Amino acid sequence: MKILVIGVYGHAGSLIRREALKRGHTVIGIAHRKHTGFDQHNIVIKDMLDLNRQDISGVDAIVDAVGAWTPETEIVHYQGLLHILELIRKTAIHYLKVGGANTLYTDKQHQHTLQELPLYYPDYMQDLCAAHTEGLKILRTFSCVNWTYVTPAYNFDPTRQAIGHYLVAGEEFQPAHSKNPNDGQHDYITYADYARGVLDIIEQHRYVRQRITLVSGNNPVPTQRY
Repeated sequence: MKILVIGVYGHAGSLIRREALKRGHTVIGIAHRKHTGFDQHNIVIKDMLDLNRQDISGVDAIVDAVGAWTPETEIVHYQGLLHILELIRKTAIHYLKVGGANTLYTDKQHQHTLQELPLYYPDYMQDLCAAHTEGLKILRTFSCVNWTYVTPAYNFDPTRQAIGHYLVAGEEFQPAHSKNPNDGQHDYITYADYARGVLDIIEQHRYVRQRITLVSGNNPVPTQRY
């Protein structure tokens, strides 16, 4: 398969690229600027919002792993997403968005989300939370696109090697009764295990027009955030 990875130099993007190459896929990486110390083969330096239909010609799947962490750049989580959706609407391309755990529902009625709990998502993170929320909202309106919103568990760890297993969960997350993430359960996955899950979804072409969560288990260091 031919897979386009946007945000290819980031923690998630680089591991997704590596996992795809290990499985024998062709990978085109997209980055808005060149980074040193990385394999530059099949890397296109181009802003996400400047991609066109020629850039995605022959692509089977697009993984949107773009990372943005400031109020000035976080809009890419919905403006960039919308741009890609418009490019691929009514095609067979599978679009996978690396989502935000803040968007997970904390009640069965789907009226409340994890970002409402300040110990999980303090004030300084609310701009980023809002950007991810808007992106998911837009994504749900595109019934003409084969999309999957792949949410990592709340504790998304770039520092450890793969545990070697993961589970696919739904849209609901049970926060700790104390509302303190230090007491949380079933809230952890490494980037490496997440990358394996993303490639499994692509290869099996599963969870189309669904939001899912990938999780491996409990945080091995409960007081540590990632």
